[in-house]
Amino acid sequence: MKTVEYVCTTTSRTLVGKLDQDAAWFNMTQVAHLFGIRPDRAAKLLWQVGATGDIDAERDVRWLDHEPCLLSHRAVVSVGYHVNFGRTTAFRNWCASSLGTLCH
Repeated sequence: MKTVEYVCTTTSRTLVGKLDQDAAWFNMTQVAHLFGIRPDRAAKLLWQVGATGDIDAERDVRWLDHEPCLLSHRAVVSVGYHVNFGRTTAFRNWCASSLGTLCH
């Protein structure tokens, strides 16, 4: 599995994830840190975007026993738009420019 790294240009906060098939995966703690919220708030937002159909929980969320749950880059974007539009737009743009070539 390839490792990917996103560095927020505004805050220098870093997300380190893994590429797996057609998605990059990031743990919930990193996602919460990127958006400046607590992990429990990020989990609540994740539940909300899943309930509204913004993400497909089976495809975009992985629950692991030994570490925080993992979110696909699609789920990170969905959660992020409920928290910080500017940081999310920058992350989405990075996904479009970087992940397209790495995932194929």
